[in-house]
Amino acid sequence: MFKRTLCVAGLTGALMAGTAMPASAISIMYADWLASLVEPGIANFEEATGETVDAIKLPGQGYDQRIALDLAAGTAADVVQMDSFMVSELASAGYLAPLDEMASEWDQYQYYQEGLLDVASYDGNVYGLPTDTDVRMLWYDKSNFEKAGIEMPWEPKTWDDVLDAAQKLKDAGVTYAFQLPAGTKQGEAATMQGFYMALLGADTPEDDRNRLLNRETGQWIGNSPALRRTLELYDTVYNEMELTPSDLNYATDIGAAVREAMANDEIGILASGSWEDACLWDCNGVNLPSREERDALVGWTPWPGSGEEGAKETTNISGGWTIGVNANASDQDLAFQLVTAIFDEENFKSWTLANHRMAVRTDISESPEYMEDSYLAAATKLAADTTGRDTVPGYQTVSALVQQATGDVADGAPVDEVLQDYHDALVDEFGEENVITYE
Repeated sequence: MFKRTLCVAGLTGALMAGTAMPASAISIMYADWLASLVEPGIANFEEATGETVDAIKLPGQGYDQRIALDLAAGTAADVVQMDSFMVSELASAGYLAPLDEMASEWDQYQYYQEGLLDVASYDGNVYGLPTDTDVRMLWYDKSNFEKAGIEMPWEPKTWDDVLDAAQKLKDAGVTYAFQLPAGTKQGEAATMQGFYMALLGADTPEDDRNRLLNRETGQWIGNSPALRRTLELYDTVYNEMELTPSDLNYATDIGAAVREAMANDEIGILASGSWEDACLWDCNGVNLPSREERDALVGWTPWPGSGEEGAKETTNISGGWTIGVNANASDQDLAFQLVTAIFDEENFKSWTLANHRMAVRTDISESPEYMEDSYLAAATKLAADTTGRDTVPGYQTVSALVQQATGDVADGAPVDEVLQDYHDALVDEFGEENVITYE
């Protein structure tokens, strides 16, 4: 059996939006899973400056919404952790301080990869420093694959190959043969780990026919063969072939529930990301079995394309979390000093290695210790052919509509109806001139 210690979100920190931060201290808000990076940095900062930091550690579930609410209400901490997809909207609303000038005087800033800084930028300015980047893949339980008679290492070439393996897993008694994130409670996981990974391989990349946004014209894509095929994949998984029930998408703590199901050999294939190399055991990077033990329990493979003519053979999309400074911070320079203490090379490198995270700085990614990790060395290769989300104002709204669409299809709504609702919602939100249709 695949057993390990669960990484369950705690209930530490303030839980209600609108709680004012103490004015007498530098404050920081962060998700509990990032504690092993943030808290040593806080200790180093306090020792170096004599300042006291008010550390507000929050559960990972609902963290995005909390940060957005607190920044809008003017009650957020001086330093905030945020998902990279939020940066453009928060920066455009004036909630974040640009970091370029402050960062230019920090000697370690030169090591950040430019493309990853772009993900945390808006209108030519950097508003957050990335904690890590990621890639996405299909994880699989080796004991279930053995039980189902599926050859390993598993290397599916098309969606049909994935569905075929999932059917064999279902026939072998695996409850969640293919756990594909869907629904609004899954949040950005439904968009990134599931929908967008499939969408990128659903049609040719030409003219952005495999995306949510036509990046040249700035128009959101309201209907396309790629959108239809992706929703049809969800319909196949949840309804036509009944490869997994929907209950994990509605769990109180979805991450914990999914990983518990994986630990109990109830999942065959899991659509997720590179962080699972640690998070299947402990997202804080402790209590991890050896590399050999982990590799004996689970495997991973790139997401294959649909097999449609012109579609990519494999797909990937990358994101990551960032740490930035509140535009209303009581002392922006001191707040940025806390950021640099967190990202100081010694602290940042040890966290990256211990948590098996994909490095965002060359002083870490090119180090011998990083390259010695066989998983990191292999997974990092996927980043050579990856893309990013459509991190422009409006993306959060579109992502929420995608989440609703996947949930509606998983719950049995017809694809035609869901696709029409999605198109109409885009027109209502952005105007007809800002929505395009591909035949």
